Amino acid sequence: MCFFNSELGRYYSFHTVLIFVLLAGLAGWWQYHPLDLALSAQYFEASSQQFIYATQPLVYFFGKYAIWFIPFGGAFVWAAYGLVKASLAQRSMYLRIALFFFGSPLAIGVIKQFTAMPRPMHLEQFGGDQAVPISFWAQGWAQGGGALPSVHATCGFIFIAVYYLGWVQGNAQRRWLGVGLALLLGFGFGYLRIMQGYHSLSQVLWSQACIWLFASIWFAPELKKAGQLRPVCD
Repeated sequence: MCFFNSELGRYYSFHTVLIFVLLAGLAGWWQYHPLDLALSAQYFEASSQQFIYATQPLVYFFGKYAIWFIPFGGAFVWAAYGLVKASLAQRSMYLRIALFFFGSPLAIGVIKQFTAMPRPMHLEQFGGDQAVPISFWAQGWAQGGGALPSVHATCGFIFIAVYYLGWVQGNAQRRWLGVGLALLLGFGFGYLRIMQGYHSLSQVLWSQACIWLFASIWFAPELKKAGQLRPVCD
């Protein structure tokens, strides 16, 4: 019981478990709510049987090419800063952020191959040939919907790393800046994909839940090292 009375125990209980359960519960509830696909329907043109922003040049170019500079280019920037500019004491934190930026989209890209929900544009009600699946998980890799969670939304939600950077540095303003950036960019990038028919809002919400879980585990060692979490009772 000593563990659960420590700062470390409270951290894992609240950040890793409770907040993830709440975010995942919201995503799961919204996934089966009629408004999830009703939102996507606002951008579907029945006459042409396609989403009106699917091929809009700027939106298409950003979603297809430019967005990948954010996680992978960002990983390079974080790593370079950590190796060249950061103090020796904080170098490992910047390198950890670089790995988080690089690895999170790849991890989400793997997870979405094991969930059943397809992209809205592939559903029968939007001119596709697939019915809404009954199960959450796909029967196998070949049957994966390839849409849940959203990798594009992940490219914004990974800025939650700035929240943890601020926490390690004892900078409250930077912590909440990280939360704001993550929410603004995550839902911003995700909404662009909703407009194109590549994702529904629930798939964006699932991305948020997964990234929060990853971050809460990934950055805990740095919080401990910085003295922000005490692993034993006083």
